[in-house]
Amino acid sequence: MRSLTETEMPWLKGLSLAGVAALALTACGGGEETADESGLDLVNAGALTVCSNLPYPPFEYYDADGNEVGFDIDIAQAIADDLDLELEIIQAQFEGIQSGVALNANQCDLAISGLTITEARAGNMLFSEPYLDDNLGVLVRSDSGIESLEDLDGFEGTVGAQSDTTGAAEAQERGLDLREYTDAGLLIQGLESDQVEAAIGNISILGYQAGESETLVFVDEIDTGEQLGIAAQLENQPLIDEVNRILGELEDNGGLEEIEDRWFHSETPDEGGDDAEADDEGDD
Repeated sequence: MRSLTETEMPWLKGLSLAGVAALALTACGGGEETADESGLDLVNAGALTVCSNLPYPPFEYYDADGNEVGFDIDIAQAIADDLDLELEIIQAQFEGIQSGVALNANQCDLAISGLTITEARAGNMLFSEPYLDDNLGVLVRSDSGIESLEDLDGFEGTVGAQSDTTGAAEAQERGLDLREYTDAGLLIQGLESDQVEAAIGNISILGYQAGESETLVFVDEIDTGEQLGIAAQLENQPLIDEVNRILGELEDNGGLEEIEDRWFHSETPDEGGDDAEADDEGDD
C-alpha cells in the first residue's frame, strides 16, 4: 500500500496506512450485549454503535451542518455497511475510550477515535490490526522562536497536550511543564491564545491543524512508531475478527487508500461527498 509522502504533504512524512490482516471469524463469546441477526454481540440490535471523541479533525469532527465526518467516521461507516448495520456515533470522553471504560460499560461496540495501540491499553480492550501508522510532532506559533524538538530541552515554558494521550506521556517523560486539555480543539485554542508555547501530539492531528492555520507551524517529528487501531471489549473476539476482515478487504480493494486521500491529501476534504450523503439518507 502506498504511504503518505513528504512530497505530497511535508507535515505528513511520518504518517502512513498500516497493513491489516484478514482473520477468520472465531467462536469466542461476547460480553453482556445482545446478539442480533448479524450473529454478533451488539449493544443495540441492528446497529453498530461506535464511541468517538469529537472534535478531533481530521479523524472525527462536526461539519457545518452538525454531521459527524472524518477519516475514522468513513472507516466506521464502511464497517457498518459491510455488516449491514446502521451506524450510530456516540460522543465519549477520550479518557473513557482509551481506558476501556466506555466499552466495558456497554456504551458502544467499537471505539474508533485515533486510538494508538499500546501495551497498557491492550490489557483493557481488544485491538484490531493497525489501520494507520503515526508519529508524534511538535506544533508551535510561527513567532514562538521554537524551531525544533531540541529547543524544548530545558524549556521553561508550558507545553500543551491532550489528556491521556501519548503526546501527554511524551511531554511528561521529557520533564516539560505540561498543561493538559480534554480535546484537540481546546489544545489548539490554547496554543493560539498563548496559554502554552508548544503542543505535542500525533502528527496526523497537529499537521492537519498547521495546514489549516496561518499562525501555527509544524516544526518537528518524534519517531515513536505508533499505530492506530480499532478497539472492542476483550470478550468480543468475533466482532474484532469481522473488523479485521473488512479492513483487509478495504486495503486490498483500495478503499483505505481512497479514504486516506480524501482526508489527508485533499486540501479541501469533501467530508464524505456523495457517498456520505447517501449514507445519511440510509441512516434516516
